[in-house]
Amino acid sequence: MTRLLHLSDLHFGTVTPGLIARLRESVARLRPDLVAISGDLTQRATPAQFAEAAALIAEFGCPVLTVPGNHDTPLWNLWERLAHPWRRYRRAITTDLAPVWSGPGAVVAGINTANPLAWKQGRITGAQLDHLARSFADAGPRARVVVMHHPLEHLPGEKEWLMQGADQALRRLPELGAQIVLSGHVHVSHAGPFTKAPGLLFVQAGTGLSTRTRTERNAFNLLVLSSAEAEVTTFVAQETGRYSETGSRRFALAPP
Repeated sequence: MTRLLHLSDLHFGTVTPGLIARLRESVARLRPDLVAISGDLTQRATPAQFAEAAALIAEFGCPVLTVPGNHDTPLWNLWERLAHPWRRYRRAITTDLAPVWSGPGAVVAGINTANPLAWKQGRITGAQLDHLARSFADAGPRARVVVMHHPLEHLPGEKEWLMQGADQALRRLPELGAQIVLSGHVHVSHAGPFTKAPGLLFVQAGTGLSTRTRTERNAFNLLVLSSAEAEVTTFVAQETGRYSETGSRRFALAPP
């Protein structure tokens, strides 16, 4: 079994007071094998905000895999946004924009779907899908998980533009062995099969820390993975500040 804690949209710079300590306590209590953060670590990509995010990551005490989000490139410094969009992220968090973690029970691969030429809309490319194929080539019977910021499919009522290349990705991901896609961006938790790729599990996390909530309080997911099944549990911050389990769902994983 692999225990994977899925965080997203921390948005340091707009953090709900008191939640950082509660999140740190939750990670320590749940003891994941890996924490995966699907982008938007900061609100405005300032060095101070990245430093806060890096400090929290260092306190988790377990492996952490991160990918950037659209908020993790400078908004107001146009020259840096175009010439060096990920310089601050690389300096503070990691130089690897396509990280891969391999454990006894799972292979987790991240890609950067944020597009510096667009403020919100993401993109996924054929080259990134090729990287995922290589990452999963030797996974064997282990669970295969993709981490990206932008969702490949929107829930009913969502008004955000869908990511460029999403249809191509949903066609290719099952072919290359992916079983689960973790994403964020829209600050709403969800777990269920993709409509256009029913054999692929779509897991979306709400905002872990930010005041910028939508239809739910701050939240994160815990996935317990085997080679054939994923159990997804969402934890939501309560009025007391503690993150509490709100229910679990089990999903059969398609054979890779």
